[in-house]
Amino acid sequence: MAALEFPKPSLRLLQELAARLLDSRKPGTPNASFARAVLVGFFDTCMHAGLDRLLSELEQAHAPLDLSDRATLADHPTVSAALVTQLDAANLDGGGPRVAKPRQVVDCVIAALGLTLVDEPDRTITLDHAVKTAMVAALASVIDDALAVPQLRDTIVAEARKRCDPSQLGTFDKIALQLDDRAMRMIKQPKVPLDASHAVQRALHEARTAVFDRISRVAIDRAKAKLEQASPEAAARIDQPVTLKLTPRDVAILRASDARVPKMPEPFAASLLESLTELSRIAWRAFEQPVRPYAASQTFAVGELVEHPKFGRGTVLSCMAQRIDVEFPDGKHTLVHVAPRK
Repeated sequence: MAALEFPKPSLRLLQELAARLLDSRKPGTPNASFARAVLVGFFDTCMHAGLDRLLSELEQAHAPLDLSDRATLADHPTVSAALVTQLDAANLDGGGPRVAKPRQVVDCVIAALGLTLVDEPDRTITLDHAVKTAMVAALASVIDDALAVPQLRDTIVAEARKRCDPSQLGTFDKIALQLDDRAMRMIKQPKVPLDASHAVQRALHEARTAVFDRISRVAIDRAKAKLEQASPEAAARIDQPVTLKLTPRDVAILRASDARVPKMPEPFAASLLESLTELSRIAWRAFEQPVRPYAASQTFAVGELVEHPKFGRGTVLSCMAQRIDVEFPDGKHTLVHVAPRK
């Protein structure tokens, strides 16, 4: 059987998962329960890293196993037992520094699943910071309006209502009245039949997923167009599989739709951009602030970089009428300049 390869850069995601689960784990929790949570989280981590090839290989290695359901790996008796054995040996309730526990859990997962850690080839494409700025603006041109209040709430409610059975619309309307301004959670639980409430909650969940998917795809299309102007190769990567079928676009949408990402324009757009950048292997050149040559006949502002023939490069710290304080490598110097017009 071929080795089950897990990329070293994605270890960070596993450690973050382990840290979250350990934070909520009570001392003495049975390892079988903890193992199940870890394996469900492992599935989600793979999906959020575009590692669907690894999940496919796990299906073959542990047949019969159907990983179309995120819980099936956790319910597989052989896999679960192997992880429990590793966790028993690790003795999470024993001594040792707490900060080392997440890595212990990760090591248990790697051993239980028979994973081999591998380095990834460097496929980085480095682009100017201006391209990033253009992509941010393109994403914002869609997301700022789509996630605005009350538009987001209205869109989700309308989408969910279409998904409800007509017999449940009375319950739906009562629940909709109790949704917050973004339709992400209920402020108060109304008195409605439990089965109807569950059906409405499913409809709302499906509606949120559909709405965020739709918004994200339009926003990514606009950002991709800006990226293509600078690098057709980098733009093409957005819709190329990361390992098997999932593309950077797919994974970016999965991540942004996660409940931990606030459904507000700035963090939502930032999540999309960060994911596209990471999974498409794009790096941004550092923003280079312009440097102005110093001259007493010029006007300077706080924060500007100046190049002085004697003191070198410095940063303007303060402006006082016809004087500026500038921090140079050898210390602060006061220079003259033309006072700004009022």
